[in-house]
Order: sequence, then C-alpha cells, then structure tokens
Amino acid sequence: MKIILLILLGLFSISYANESYYKNGKLVELQNIYSSSEANDLSIKYYKKSFNDLPIKYYKTVTGNKVGVTDQLLVQCSKSINCPELLDTFDLLNYSKLSDTIFIVTIENGDDIFSVSKSLFESKKVEFAHPNFIKEKRKR
Repeated sequence: MKIILLILLGLFSISYANESYYKNGKLVELQNIYSSSEANDLSIKYYKKSFNDLPIKYYKTVTGNKVGVTDQLLVQCSKSINCPELLDTFDLLNYSKLSDTIFIVTIENGDDIFSVSKSLFESKKVEFAHPNFIKEKRKR
C-alpha cells in the first residue's frame, strides 16, 4: 500500500512540477500561471507591449508575486571567466554585453530557459544566471 502511495505521489509531483532557478545560491520555485496569449488583465498586457511583443509566461513566486518570463536570461560571469567563451560552450550565441561581466542572452530553439539558467549556474563559472523577469506593476 505504501509503495502505491509513493508511486502516485511521485507521478503527481512530476505532472505538476514547477519551474525553478537559482537566486543567491538557493533554488527558487515558481508556479506557472498562464502565458501572454491567455492574459486578460490590462496591466499584464502592458508588459507584453513593453517587451517588443516577446512571448511571456507568467509565474507566481512563493510570496504570491506575479512575474513574467520571456526568452531572455541575465548572466553575470565570474571575474576570471571569459563570458563570451562560456556562453559559446553552452551554444548560446545570441547575447548582448551589458557590462564587463553581465550579459543578456536570448534563448533560441525552444530551449527551456530554466534548465539553461540552472546549467549555467551549476557550472560554477557564473555569479548568477536567471530569467530576465518582468514584475507586476505596483503602487508604492
């Protein structure tokens, strides 16, 4: 009976797996909400227009905040690493330099942005690699 329960629990968790990325060395879970094509909220549509109509997937953080994710990563390489060479080894050829160590990378060919960001971080050659988040507009 316990074996069946464990199998069902495993299948349930796989089918409802959340996306994740590393923030400050810790894995952060996000829950998928909807994509930009499903967005009905005017404030959410604003983000789609402001990001050159890139497809956006929306997620909820553990604190309940909504964030949008496009097909772009922000990557900061360690100071001793040649970032363009590192990005080339990961077959990430579409990138722009924001500073000496920070690059914005566009993920192509339908690659999963979260698995790419985790692979970069786990290489231990970057300070951070996470999606270029679009946060929901809030009044201060």
